[in-house]
Amino acid sequence: MSDKNNAWSPEKRIALFLADNEDEIKLCCDAIKAQAPLFAIEVIKNGHQALDALRKNNYDLVVMDFALSDMDGEEWIKSCHELKPYCPIIVMTANDNTELAVKVIVAGATDFLPKIGSYQSFLPRALVTNVQRAMLLENLRETYKRVEQSSKDEALLNRLIITIHGSLDLDYIIDKAAQNISDEFKSSRTIICTISENLEQVKVMRQVTSSSLSAISEKSIIFSRYHDLLLSQDERRPLVVNQDDSFPFAVDVRNDLTTYGIKSMLMVPLIYRGRLMGFLHLDDCYEMRVWTPAQINLLSRIANQLAIAISQAKLYQMLETQSRSIDKLTDLCSQLNSVVNSTQRFTEKHESQERVRVKLSTREIEVLQKVAEGLSNREIAETLHITEGTTEVHVSRLRKKLNLASRAALVRYAYENHLAS
Repeated sequence: MSDKNNAWSPEKRIALFLADNEDEIKLCCDAIKAQAPLFAIEVIKNGHQALDALRKNNYDLVVMDFALSDMDGEEWIKSCHELKPYCPIIVMTANDNTELAVKVIVAGATDFLPKIGSYQSFLPRALVTNVQRAMLLENLRETYKRVEQSSKDEALLNRLIITIHGSLDLDYIIDKAAQNISDEFKSSRTIICTISENLEQVKVMRQVTSSSLSAISEKSIIFSRYHDLLLSQDERRPLVVNQDDSFPFAVDVRNDLTTYGIKSMLMVPLIYRGRLMGFLHLDDCYEMRVWTPAQINLLSRIANQLAIAISQAKLYQMLETQSRSIDKLTDLCSQLNSVVNSTQRFTEKHESQERVRVKLSTREIEVLQKVAEGLSNREIAETLHITEGTTEVHVSRLRKKLNLASRAALVRYAYENHLAS
């Protein structure tokens, strides 16, 4: 097992075998080597030494004799479980007792093997079964973490959408966006830069900086070099730079990275309808942060919404200026009200969809959308690559969850909650 997060690897499994009876050790080890050769066995004959080994190393699984010479077996299991909560523990005992089996399972063991007859012949299968079970549980934990993080990302995005689309004042939008992004991503600096209409000039609009750090100059080569990259349509993408990177951009800006104490940084373009509006800059001066694909994707989505808000705010400023010198003030204000109303409907749509996502699974939402498109159960099954029976179960479950009596009611619900177009 690898050191990081107890992740499973396809390499040879490492099993810690804890027992002090030489004959039993040989008997069990021979059975494991004969039937489960992928397991490398490390034998330790002392409970305290085994705990020390667990602190220093990672094992895929532990096999122990409950009757230890230097420790109470139940206490050892509890200590092992505290050290390695996800490491399977198989307990062998000469006492085939239901009460004892329950006790060791409650203490943290995952399996119980009475030493009756040729018990050692069952041990290899128990090792494989417990490792497979642990792998499944690890996959489930990782899946849950991803789903949980995705939900948090969506909630953060919705909060920021509401904030940045809640005003048409450019300074307010940029100030709130910079502060919220800084708070959420815990960056050393969060900077929002805009680019002039002729794409020639970079302007730092807002810079949120930790109190112990100096602000980055608007003339920094970090900004000018990224601006140069963004002028090419093919290079309008997020850019991650670490202080020790060797690609051309990193080499060009290394002096400024050192000057401002930047260990790693992420820069994301602000683009609306193909037009370059500016970019986001986040950096970390305390560690070499690894920006995950999920974080980069989330920041790109935030940048898209910020670009829309900036474009709307600039449009509002332009129309407000023009309204002082022309007679079409009412018409222009009506257009702006339309923009604000569209933004409100956009926010309401997201809030409605968020409420539906809390009630329904991703698959149920997909089925509901297909029902709203007028597809039959068979057509839905073919489109989503599931069986017709599974489709019928999803449709029935949707009716129960949403307390709707008919398919037509499901269609109406989908349109009312912005799940169909």
